[in-house]
Amino acid sequence: MYDIVIFGGTGDLSLRKLLPSLYHLVKKSKVPEEYRILCISRAPLDRVDFLLRVKEKLECFLGDDFNYTDWKRFKTILSYIDIEFLENEGWDKLNNFIYSEDHRGKQNIIYYLSVAPALFTPICRQLKKNNLTPKNSRMIVEKPFGENFKSAYKINSVLSDCFSEKQIYRIDHYLAKEAVQNILHLRFSNHLIETVWNNQHIDQVEIMVSEQIGVEGRAEFFDHIGTLRDMVQNHLMQLLTYITMEVPKSLSADHIRDRKIEVIKALEPINRDNISSHSIRAQYLAGEVNGKPVPSYKEDLKSVCDNIKGTGETFVALKINIDNSRWRGVPFILKTGKRMEKRLAEIRVKFNPPSNNLYGTDFGNLLVIEIQPKHTVSIQMMMKQLFGVDEALATHTNQMEIGNNEAFLYRIAGDYEKLLSEVINGNQAFFVRDDEIMASWKWIDAIRNAWTTTDQEMKTYISGSNGPNFDK
Repeated sequence: MYDIVIFGGTGDLSLRKLLPSLYHLVKKSKVPEEYRILCISRAPLDRVDFLLRVKEKLECFLGDDFNYTDWKRFKTILSYIDIEFLENEGWDKLNNFIYSEDHRGKQNIIYYLSVAPALFTPICRQLKKNNLTPKNSRMIVEKPFGENFKSAYKINSVLSDCFSEKQIYRIDHYLAKEAVQNILHLRFSNHLIETVWNNQHIDQVEIMVSEQIGVEGRAEFFDHIGTLRDMVQNHLMQLLTYITMEVPKSLSADHIRDRKIEVIKALEPINRDNISSHSIRAQYLAGEVNGKPVPSYKEDLKSVCDNIKGTGETFVALKINIDNSRWRGVPFILKTGKRMEKRLAEIRVKFNPPSNNLYGTDFGNLLVIEIQPKHTVSIQMMMKQLFGVDEALATHTNQMEIGNNEAFLYRIAGDYEKLLSEVINGNQAFFVRDDEIMASWKWIDAIRNAWTTTDQEMKTYISGSNGPNFDK
């Protein structure tokens, strides 16, 4: 049996992602009585109003996947209580739910902190104080894991004081994406790929995550955090470690995560000495996205509050070097931004051109791993130009795309559905370990410090473009 307890259970993340994901997981189970789901928020709410709110959101976000038969089953395992997280009172209600006579000691307990990071500490301390952290409990923590090394250290200290590392699941939803999980399969189950996956054969690697949306409803938060901390420290860092890690000893969670942290520790620092040549930060100007006019970043901020400073970057590009024997000398270009031309996430691996020059081309093969919107791997190769071309040596680029034909696929589980399933199964392979978090923050903090102390220029780019030029 599983008790799944969601702190912030009536918030946007819970209603938009978590409860729809749990709906699908329960729907797959033939015995829904295996689950009890408890949503906890601060506001008093009776059961009728709570269920009505959940039902409305499920109908909205699930669309055709929602049906009343499954809803009748699902609502029987839903409960709600209100607790003021910063107060000592009210925690007996959670204790009574967890240790009710019919379930005492028979269930695994999964906590989900779907709340602001400022509430992590008081909630964890109350759980420990009220004897609600037994060995059969697990804690899921939603990013951001702090906003720098110091704050991340405090969060990890509180978590480790209340739970063991084996009980903690730090979510980065990019690790649940099919194409990201496929990177390890592609690299380590294909001799053709792994034998050329090094600095002897690869010229450069570009990791790109672009969004068409602006800061939307996160303007104040985003201006404080910026793209470097919002995207690079977590999502792009995960893509970088997956594409560059050494072969793990096994597919166990710790062996995979051991290899990932090796990469982070091998990253050459970006600091005052090289910040101007190894980084760009920028903000979007007004422009057009999908043919529709959109305002600038500063205008987006003013629509929310005139007092927001407007210092957050909406675009970041970094040139990264990895100081180990496999990758030394290969530049890794990381780029991510908002209000870009396309919504896209991909990894482009450019191989060296052939050592001969028989055909007078300096073209190097290109392998592209597309993470969104498609889930494909494509290889670009040079081929002889056929039909109607007189030159015997004429060549052209040919692209072969390998991907799943969606017409033959069943429904693909969402990111949070997969991750919740992994927590239920006790698999930490797709979650971030504490030492990895701390190592990545240490590296990111050096970049932010260099930006500040060198007063590096904040560039601009037109909305709907590919961002500012970056001299590689």
